[in-house]
Amino acid sequence: MAFFWPTRIYTVSELTYEIRKLITSELKDVLVEGEISNLRLYPSGHLYFSLKDQNSVIKCVMFNFLDRYFGEELKDGISVILRGRVDVYEKRGEYQFVVEDVEPRGIGLLALKFELLKRKLKQEGMFDAKWKKRIPLLPEKVGIITSPHGAAIRDMLKIIDRKFCNMHVLIYPVRVQGDESANEIIEGLEYFNRVKEVDVIILARGGGSLEDLAPFNDERLARTIFASKIPVVTGIGHEIDFTIADFVSDLRAPTPTAAADSVVPDKGLLKENLKSLKQRLKRGMELFLEKAKASLLCLFMELRENKVFFERQKIYLDELSNALSVAISEYIKEKRDKLLSFSIRLESLNPESVLRRGYSIAIKKETGKVIKDVDQVALDEEIYVRLHKGKLLCAVQDKSN
Repeated sequence: MAFFWPTRIYTVSELTYEIRKLITSELKDVLVEGEISNLRLYPSGHLYFSLKDQNSVIKCVMFNFLDRYFGEELKDGISVILRGRVDVYEKRGEYQFVVEDVEPRGIGLLALKFELLKRKLKQEGMFDAKWKKRIPLLPEKVGIITSPHGAAIRDMLKIIDRKFCNMHVLIYPVRVQGDESANEIIEGLEYFNRVKEVDVIILARGGGSLEDLAPFNDERLARTIFASKIPVVTGIGHEIDFTIADFVSDLRAPTPTAAADSVVPDKGLLKENLKSLKQRLKRGMELFLEKAKASLLCLFMELRENKVFFERQKIYLDELSNALSVAISEYIKEKRDKLLSFSIRLESLNPESVLRRGYSIAIKKETGKVIKDVDQVALDEEIYVRLHKGKLLCAVQDKSN
């Protein structure tokens, strides 16, 4: 019987390479279940172990294990589900399973990652109260990072408009769910820190499952929030929802609307407080002057009874009177400056003051809505232009961006 040899002779390395190419192309994203044995964690941070069932054993490796997990969570004898790929270690001609994710049976993978990252960042001190930045009492501008289409942003804007109708708000639109949302949120935080246009940042989204909130459990996002020079307030999910972003932020609010409510003060209440402070200052000055007058009167009576020392006491009285006058003037000036500072700040936020400086507001004739974009009006359409004194009826002759 004739025997035909193959036309090509492989070297061991070439054959191993071809085997590796075939295996890795077919088994590049698989799930496998089994029991851990021979667990070994090397100083490099790589984890090596075997996965076995009743009939077979496969060698496994998880690179950079310590960067993602803590070693005590895995041990010999526990059942796990692994996600990864099959690869060939060409030097020895052995195949192995390269692990990307591990889930102990009965524990959700996302929940496990959440707890491990929470523990890691807590041990680093990133949740400590000493790092929390103070939320400003009266921010001039508020930055909001959220989806521009969800109910959360509408509810927050309603709260802000009700409490402080002319508060400046800058919205950085992002996706709050999906693979790219964490990157977009990080870019928003970096943008506000770079341009320094806002005094406080609100990071918000509506409720959802653990999977929906996964972007807010991203380690890179947590470190970006921690590094922010601007205070960050989180309002993520419902009241019972907690994310890693909540723990590392400067203030955690239970909902998006609660976040807006905690950042923006009540304008009417501020005015009432200023009025009360003014009255207290006035009454305090009156009492101060009354006591000073009584002290001077007592001193004068003593001087009359001690004529021998009259001239000396008169000089002392003059010095005391001058010093008292200076102290009163400085005290009044300090309090007046504080009141003026608050008044100027409130006035700068008043739209009427903007109109007095020569600006105007264009308004739709039919609906009365403010025109913010040329695309909101048509050529020859009549619109109102509100000035500081009165308004104009105008027709649109031309428009350009």
